[in-house]
Amino acid sequence: MSETFQCRDQVSGQTGLIELFREAATLHRQGRLDDAARRYAVILSAEPRNAGVLHRLGVLRAQQGQLAEAETLLRRAIDCNPSSSPAHSNLGMLLNLLERHQEAIPVLKRAIALAPHTPAAHNNLGNTLQALGLHQAAATCFERALAIKPDYVEALSNLGSAFHTLGRDDEAIRLLEKALALNPEFAPAHLNLGIVLRALERRQKAMACFERALSANAHNVFAWRHLGALHLADGRFADARRCYERALEIQPQNPAILYDLIQCGTVGADDPHLAALESLAENAAALSDHQRIRMHFGLGKAYAQLGQNERSFRHFQEGNALARRGMVYDIAANMAEFDRIRAVFSPELMSSRTRLGNSSDRPIFVVGMMRSGSTLVEQILASHPDVFGAGERRDFNEAYKAVRLGIELPGAYPETVPLLTGEQLRQIGDDYLRRVEALAAGRIVERITDKMPSNFSFIGLIRLALPNAHIVHTLRDPIDTCLSCYSQLFTDEQPFTYDLGELGRYYRAYAELMEHWRQVLPEGAFLDVRYEELVADFENQVRRIVDYCGLPWNDACLSFHTTERPVRTASWVQVRQPIYTSSVGRWRPDETALRPLLEGLGAA
Repeated sequence: MSETFQCRDQVSGQTGLIELFREAATLHRQGRLDDAARRYAVILSAEPRNAGVLHRLGVLRAQQGQLAEAETLLRRAIDCNPSSSPAHSNLGMLLNLLERHQEAIPVLKRAIALAPHTPAAHNNLGNTLQALGLHQAAATCFERALAIKPDYVEALSNLGSAFHTLGRDDEAIRLLEKALALNPEFAPAHLNLGIVLRALERRQKAMACFERALSANAHNVFAWRHLGALHLADGRFADARRCYERALEIQPQNPAILYDLIQCGTVGADDPHLAALESLAENAAALSDHQRIRMHFGLGKAYAQLGQNERSFRHFQEGNALARRGMVYDIAANMAEFDRIRAVFSPELMSSRTRLGNSSDRPIFVVGMMRSGSTLVEQILASHPDVFGAGERRDFNEAYKAVRLGIELPGAYPETVPLLTGEQLRQIGDDYLRRVEALAAGRIVERITDKMPSNFSFIGLIRLALPNAHIVHTLRDPIDTCLSCYSQLFTDEQPFTYDLGELGRYYRAYAELMEHWRQVLPEGAFLDVRYEELVADFENQVRRIVDYCGLPWNDACLSFHTTERPVRTASWVQVRQPIYTSSVGRWRPDETALRPLLEGLGAA
């Protein structure tokens, strides 16, 4: 997301005031904001309802970080001149900075109505919709801005970011490279390109992009945070902290950065980042919902590390409640989808479509609920010299969608599956293998792991498209699993994790679906790995996993914590440590607080 404030105002009135305005505008353009502000103030003392100067001073205060005063000035400018599209556009941008995105939408739509051919207003509305997760609508706005101004670097960069979110990475890279060809020093485009490349596991190129963004603008907080996240995934915790500390120097009161730092390691009672979060909590009403969510999750994690469990849980309750209120999620629709999967993947379907897909035995799918030990299992397997750990991938779903759309098959998963021919099932397997093998970058390996937990809903289709694939199902005590999910602010939105009742219902539906797969698939179609048994009887369980995957034994699997590979899940710290049992039977709140979860699980 990127944009600059736009000002094109002229001032009418006394000759002296006009000259003073021109002088102030020149100083403003030169970045001498204090000098410009004093001159704007002189004009306003003579003409308090001068809309152009109110607008300019509002923009200046926003540039100085004085956002509350900026909002007051911009609203006064609009009150004095309701037909000013730039003032509406800049007010909308300011509301975005304040993370009041819903408020920004009507303001920006008014800016567009007043001046439909102003690209900045379309771009700002796109930024707003992007922040709200409405990525296709955002892309449409950026495309409208570019139809008006094809070389609009900000819109090219923003459209690239939107396309990445929509899974259109090739197009995203093309747009971002075009933006950088037009302006090689445009930091947001370097940042957005780095984000795309990081998602594609082109880590060295991503790091170079983040560093280039910082060379263009050393105060780019997002670039510091993404660079920190790369180091964190690689297990370089000191380097990650250094990046987050640099970001914090720029924005000392940013709860998201403090949350990043809390996740970097052990928290002590005298931790300055904990103290900073506690200070923010004393004036939480001044924060946006987005900021308060990260503040609460940061405090929850810090207090949990300090053993202050009840205090920790209260903050997780606050953070989850705020996050859930900001989401559109229908748990009933989710449950109905699981019902439909069970109905479609009948014993008859599975028995009549055997051995039609790609016969490769290279894929290992690690599936199950999040926080059930799946990252640990993948790290164990990826420590084997004959295995490449690909991490959490959406490639199987993408391969299925590509085939379905290619033959213009109406409908969606799972109802379309019985309509697929044997050749089309093989194409899904072929496409999936092409995608994941490309990630290995030419490395010759016997197996490739795919640790997308939610692939448990695709197990039936995986068996049809890749009948010889290995499927490892990780499971853990239901309450421990759900509470671990509840205490995690996921990078990818997982809407069912933010309400204990919904979380319990989701877990029960997942467990019922796994039982369905046991009933309709032949014995040995997948391997159940229980987290509690894995940590209690480590070597024997690891040997069992390695043997199931058709691999020769290698002692490296026992020293998984020394394996150097990127880990991009919430378990990045844990898998850098030897095996431990402290997560078994984790602390639980009292029965009253736990009741919604127990009722959802059907255990109350």
